[in-house]
Amino acid sequence: MKKIFLLSMFLSLFTCGKGDNDDADIVHNIDNIDQDFFECTVDYVQFVDEENVIVRFEITLGKETNYFYGRYSYIKDGNNYTIGDDIVYIVNFQTVSDKEAKFRFIYGGSLGFFCAQVFEELPVHIHQNFDAEAELEILPTERVVGKWKIKKKSNFSLER
Repeated sequence: MKKIFLLSMFLSLFTCGKGDNDDADIVHNIDNIDQDFFECTVDYVQFVDEENVIVRFEITLGKETNYFYGRYSYIKDGNNYTIGDDIVYIVNFQTVSDKEAKFRFIYGGSLGFFCAQVFEELPVHIHQNFDAEAELEILPTERVVGKWKIKKKSNFSLER
């Protein structure tokens, strides 16, 4: 009986120890996911005047987030904006109210160069285009056309 008791104690200790290692492996894997996480997106678009715009890119690698501010010229064609030389596009810009707008945000082919300037090493990645809902944070004045802070991003909808 004593041998059975000691054997069951030994097995229970072995099982508990293995569980701790599994938890440590899970935590380690979560840390690796955080370190490998990469996202490049846009935080806001500020129309400085009738010719210039500032776009704030938010780039996250692992747990570190950096920002890149690009000042570009833009061309407006109806409700569409071409920003920079194939940097980004705003398509079908529609104001919902005085302070809200919806539009499709499309990354241009020249954007990869700017991502490379923000971090020394970046994983191979794509920029995910999105439908945006934005809020006017800085109202138009004599010097500024307006600053649109992107509040909600979603996958392309077929209606737009």
